[in-house]
Amino acid sequence: MALHKGLLKRGFKLPECEKHFHDHDETWIIVSGTGTSYWIDQEGHREDFVLEENDIWMIPAGFEHGSDGPNSEDFQISVFNGTQPPGSHQPGHYYMEQEAYIPTLKLVKESTSRYRQHASRPEMIKGVMFIEKGKAVLQEEKFPHLQSGHILCKTIYSGVTNGTERNVLMGGNYGGKWPNRCGYQNVGRVIEVPRSVKAYTRGDLIFSGMFSQHVEYFSVNVSEPESESNWVIKLPGTINTQEAALFGMASVAMHDVRRAEIRLGEKVLVIGAGSIGLFTSQIARASGAQVTICDLKKHRLGIAQELGIQQTIQIQDENSWEKLARMGPFDAVFEDSGADVLDKILGEGFGQKRLLTTRGRLVLIAGRNEVIYKFNAGQGAELSALHASHFQRTDLKEVCRLVSEGILKVRPIIQNLMPISEAPSFYDRLRDDPGSTLGTVFVWEEK
Repeated sequence: MALHKGLLKRGFKLPECEKHFHDHDETWIIVSGTGTSYWIDQEGHREDFVLEENDIWMIPAGFEHGSDGPNSEDFQISVFNGTQPPGSHQPGHYYMEQEAYIPTLKLVKESTSRYRQHASRPEMIKGVMFIEKGKAVLQEEKFPHLQSGHILCKTIYSGVTNGTERNVLMGGNYGGKWPNRCGYQNVGRVIEVPRSVKAYTRGDLIFSGMFSQHVEYFSVNVSEPESESNWVIKLPGTINTQEAALFGMASVAMHDVRRAEIRLGEKVLVIGAGSIGLFTSQIARASGAQVTICDLKKHRLGIAQELGIQQTIQIQDENSWEKLARMGPFDAVFEDSGADVLDKILGEGFGQKRLLTTRGRLVLIAGRNEVIYKFNAGQGAELSALHASHFQRTDLKEVCRLVSEGILKVRPIIQNLMPISEAPSFYDRLRDDPGSTLGTVFVWEEK
């Protein structure tokens, strides 16, 4: 309650007071004289009071009250208001006959960990770090600090973003300096929530695409829960938490397909059957497109067929590109491989064979230092070259919906499910044999 000073030095005489109520409690201090008052409780029972100098009369919120005498000529009171909860009337006289409600104040006990020892909170945690080119370690680091507007989570699963992480590991266009780290696919359990955060509670399962990296615990900002740049969602019970560990790449694919404005009946080619390519193919197909996907590896194309993509081409030689050309031209080509294939897509000049139709869209996704193609080929095709960045919250929510409805499938893409203790050896594989690392999910909690 607020501090009040000087109440006994001022006040007002009260010959009478009509019946009224407040949304807050109220206190009368009797400065001088004698008088009478009454209240009517929330059950409608009236009680009368005799008041005299130095008395303090406290009226609960929602009790109708007043004074209809007799009051002495020197009857003087001083009044102060109690707590005014959010949504309450401004101080004044209100009448139940007009307002048609009875307010109440309730005690709410909120659990706090302010003075409690956190037995489950270790001093040091595990985290993956790229310490030099091509080398990753599982190191110990300090427990994260819970910032204002954040929630603190314990990681259950984290998904590897293969292309981006190899790029950073090996010093590509996203990296080039060490130590370094990456990762934006964390499935976690909420373990601590500040009072300012209302959308989450302890025990909630969440997915975060907020570049939290591969760490055992993470603090993530949820101060603007519906902002497009907030990539944290509460996972419904219909979602398998292992599958949610790849929602970041699925959301990137969702963003890419939306960026390209894929339409019903269009021909779409996806180059590269990695995780993002496999998600892109499914989402483009769900948008009504006729989808073809190609890759060097036969087993990845088998996964694509399992996901419902029937048109698959294994790239083995020049004949494979000729076969693709006969299946085109394509309205949109998603370059998800990072390979040097732009001349195959556009041809090498005016009138040359190409995979892309005139005024088609080339969507460049896989990271590379330079994008090089023949200008005449691009001009001849009247090319639209599109870049897409990270996903937005609406992309993530649509992924969650499509997975819940069985339209977008994740399970066949998960090829490597491994304890986090094996992370260093996994990154050796990613360095030396990246084709063997499709759909990798780290497991942080031991069963």
